[in-house]
Amino acid sequence: MLTPIVLKNDFLSIEPVSMQWLDDFHEYSVKEELYDYLEFKPFQSIDETRAYLQKLMNRSAKDTAQYWFIRLIDEDKVVGSVGLHGHDPVRQSIEIGYGVSPDYWGQGVFSSAALLLIEYVFKDIGVHRLVARTASENEASIRGLEKLKFKREGIMRDYYKFSNGNWHDAILLSRLSTD
Repeated sequence: MLTPIVLKNDFLSIEPVSMQWLDDFHEYSVKEELYDYLEFKPFQSIDETRAYLQKLMNRSAKDTAQYWFIRLIDEDKVVGSVGLHGHDPVRQSIEIGYGVSPDYWGQGVFSSAALLLIEYVFKDIGVHRLVARTASENEASIRGLEKLKFKREGIMRDYYKFSNGNWHDAILLSRLSTD
């Protein structure tokens, strides 16, 4: 079972999503470049951001998913989100998803947050297999996952339909508790 816990290191904390950080979430959720490899368009209003955040909170209330904000400790600012979903206790598998403000790309935010979650899923939840999917063109995301010992498993053809209507392949990667 996934629980809404706080995980942290000296750099950042990951905290269950809440309306407390709506303004910070909205600030990066309107940035066009964040959506280069996503299937939906940037939020246009605070109301759209609030509605999406409420969906994440509702999903987190179930046993199969949990979403967190990534908060930089020194700045006391939310600069991204990370989630676990599709928890399958029988297969001991779960999928990770994430997004970081373009203003903080290349600064170690994703890798630092992901390392906290990797330890959590393998040690505390007892997951054996952590899965990630990303657009095949998203080289930065693929490199980031591979640095975290994720291995490429294959290509999922025409998996994503981007907001412009075009289909795109996804790369499936995984990391095992034994890696």
